[in-house]
Amino acid sequence: MIKIPKNEISRKVIHILSSVMPLSYLWFIEDKSLMVYILVGMSLLALVIEYLRNSWTLFSRLFNALFYYMLREHELKGKLTGATWLLIGWSITVILFNIPIAVAALLFLSIGDSFAALGGKLFPKVIIGNKTLSGTLCGLLISFTFVLMINQSLLPIVILIGAIAAMGIELIPLRINDNLTIPIFSGSVMMVADRLL
Repeated sequence: MIKIPKNEISRKVIHILSSVMPLSYLWFIEDKSLMVYILVGMSLLALVIEYLRNSWTLFSRLFNALFYYMLREHELKGKLTGATWLLIGWSITVILFNIPIAVAALLFLSIGDSFAALGGKLFPKVIIGNKTLSGTLCGLLISFTFVLMINQSLLPIVILIGAIAAMGIELIPLRINDNLTIPIFSGSVMMVADRLL
């Protein structure tokens, strides 16, 4: 068993806690237009913060004082942070899909991706690139179970297909940030499956 770095634990805890947003969309907000405004507004704010941390020394020092321990090497060099990609991915997903599919896809990202990473680091079996099959299966099982429990309208087979798509695309070493690929790809697959089944 491999010890997980503290910064990765912090990132994954925040990632899991971000599931509050799709759950709020499902149970409280229930208005696509309002959710789009909220998420696009948050995404634009995140992009402004990204700009300021890369162009204003004082702001950069403040940002790094607060978040340095959580940032990955490429983020420290000025690339967009995972949080910004997360908000952009959420925005696109909510724009593209109806509420049940969007919520499921966002939960596959927040829950599935997190447990895939943690499971893969704790029990690294069958290594594929910098990912593990054991992590993928962990993310698949936990995210499928969670979405199935809170589901209100999707067929279980559609959820399973979506979970497989989400964790499958997470396993592939793509250059595109998985905060974009996981919800958009799994949402697209579920949308097709929901229409066909």
